[in-house]
Amino acid sequence: MKIIAMTGATGFVGQTTVHALRRAYPDAQLRLLIRNARGRRLPERFLDCTVIGGTLDSPETLNTLVRDADCVVHIAAAIRGNSAPDFERDNICGTRRLVEAVTASAPDAHLIHLSSLAARRPELSWYAASKRAAEEAVAANCRRRFSILRPPAVYGPEDTALAGFWRALARGWLIRAGTSESRFSMVHVDDLADAVCRLAKHGPTSKCMPLAGPQPDAGWRWDDLADLAEQAGAGRVRIVPIPGRLLSAVGAISVIIFRIRGRGAMLSPGKARELLHRDWVCDNLDIEECLNWKPTTRLEHTLGTLPGWTKK
Repeated sequence: MKIIAMTGATGFVGQTTVHALRRAYPDAQLRLLIRNARGRRLPERFLDCTVIGGTLDSPETLNTLVRDADCVVHIAAAIRGNSAPDFERDNICGTRRLVEAVTASAPDAHLIHLSSLAARRPELSWYAASKRAAEEAVAANCRRRFSILRPPAVYGPEDTALAGFWRALARGWLIRAGTSESRFSMVHVDDLADAVCRLAKHGPTSKCMPLAGPQPDAGWRWDDLADLAEQAGAGRVRIVPIPGRLLSAVGAISVIIFRIRGRGAMLSPGKARELLHRDWVCDNLDIEECLNWKPTTRLEHTLGTLPGWTKK
C-alpha cells in the first residue's frame, strides 16, 4: 500500500480512521482532502500526512487527491441540511465527482465508501435518500473495485452527534425517541476504523456491508441502555419519552430557524422519522464472511469514556 487518499479526515470518524491507517500502513503516503486547509490548525495525527486543500466541488482537486492511489477512503458527507439539495450537493454530486476522479486518475484503486444504515430506508429522510443514491453511484461506476460500509449510529469519546444524549444518561436521564419496542445497533468508532483498515488490506469486495458492534441478539433496546448506565454508576435512570408528533414539530421548526440563520439543521422532519423508526438493527454476517472481522469494543466497557461521564 503506497498511497491512500481520504476525504472527511477532520470529522469524528475521519480523525480516528486517519490514526488507524497510520498505524496499519506506516510507510504509506496518506493524502487528506481538507476544507479551508490554509491557516487551519490541524490535529497532530495529520503531521505526517499530505494535506490537499479543497472540497468535493472541485474535479481538479479530486484528481490531485486520488492520482495513482492504491486505496481511496470516502468519508466526507453532509449530515445537516434544510432541504434535499443541501444533502445532494455533497453526498450525491460530490461522490459522483470523486468516482469520476478515481476512474480518470486511479483506475486500479479500491474505493471504500462509508455510507450509513439510514440508506436502508431512503424514503425516511433527505439524508437517507442521498446516502442511498451515493451508494448506487459508487456501485454503478467503479467497475467492481469498491466496498461500501453501512454503519449504524457511531459512538466514541470524541462524539459530537450523540454527546448530549450521553451527558444526560450520565446524569440519570435517558431521552427516548420512539417506543420502548424500538431496536437498534451501534458501533464504536475504533471498530469502524479497524474495519476500514481491514478492507484496505483485503481489497475490493463489490459489496454493500452493514456492521455493528457487540450487541444483544435482537439488538439494543432503550431499557438495555438504562440498565448499563445504572451499572456504570449513573444512579436510577429515568426514561423520558419524546412523543413522535412533538419530535416532528420540533424538526419542522428547527429547519425554519436554521434556514433563517443560514445554517443547516441537524434535526428535521426527516431526521425525526429516522429517530422514530423501530428497526435499526443490523448484523455482521457479510463483513465477517469477507474479512473474518469481528468488533471488539463493548459499550459497557466504554461508557466511562463518553462525553459527560468523565466530567460527572
